[in-house]
Amino acid sequence: MIGTRNIRLLNSAECALFDIDGVLVNVRKSYYLAIKKSAEFIMKSMGGKKLHTLPQVTDTLILKFKQTGGFNNEIDITYAIILALMSMPYIDWTSNKKDFLFTVAQNANETGISSVEDYLSSLSTLSRIKKIKQDLVYPAPVGKSPLATVFDELFYGPTLFRMQHDIEPRYYHGKPLIDNDEIVIRKETVNLISEKLQGSIALISGRSKLAAQYSLEPIFDMFDQNASVFLEDESRKHWKPDPYSIIKAMTSLGAKTSLYVGDSVEDLYMTRKAEKEMDVKILFIGVYGCSVQPQDTIRKFRENNVALIIENVNCLSELIKIGTDHHSQ
Repeated sequence: MIGTRNIRLLNSAECALFDIDGVLVNVRKSYYLAIKKSAEFIMKSMGGKKLHTLPQVTDTLILKFKQTGGFNNEIDITYAIILALMSMPYIDWTSNKKDFLFTVAQNANETGISSVEDYLSSLSTLSRIKKIKQDLVYPAPVGKSPLATVFDELFYGPTLFRMQHDIEPRYYHGKPLIDNDEIVIRKETVNLISEKLQGSIALISGRSKLAAQYSLEPIFDMFDQNASVFLEDESRKHWKPDPYSIIKAMTSLGAKTSLYVGDSVEDLYMTRKAEKEMDVKILFIGVYGCSVQPQDTIRKFRENNVALIIENVNCLSELIKIGTDHHSQ
């Protein structure tokens, strides 16, 4: 049941804000694959023969990092994995590498890479962790950090990489992994929501605007570009779960009530922080259909008291119809 309170919030919403990855687009063959390939590339270049055999970095492991609330950015996840594996030979650890990576993810939290660095520093020598960080030059930007550069070259491919960063690719010249993105949302869904909200719909994504436009090309212009926020193009301090992007979007749209459709704990934390800072009402709608472990994602949402959980963003059409019918009674 949708619940009377949620129907009221659904009907009173003045705008709708959408995450892209895992909501509008399935990224398991693009961003997730970029994590695996980037980690493998960097480990080979840094570890030589001794460490170049990378254990299986699974979609489930990536999900575990994302569920901490501090890893909305995929390069951060790649960094955490590499840092853990490069630290491991110097740690008195009896489990295998796969188990160790899951343990690292379980000890991570909303502070993201800082929590991983702190945990690994408690097990290894601080000087060893500092040396690995210096080698990765992270979180320095593309062009300075080999990790960030490799990741974006793989994800964007040569042409888009040049457009995004205005530098030549150094490591990868093959097919862009962004081409593996799969659009989930249907155009009629966007039309229905836009019509209900008189065009007040916007995107809030960890992506760059270039990456969002490329993957959402058929529907990109249906979203308000002045209100949309693309966090890859913004300062790192504004990344999720910081509420900056919601504050910017709702202020631009002049809205005091909103729907936010997301697939992660970061999205949820961000909406709740924005509600407190702005004194607004945001109905968070959790999407689980693109998750590698849908039931686990549902469980996480329920643990965090998410009242509206849907399999697919296109289910919004039915929710809106229910809300409209209820309002007309």
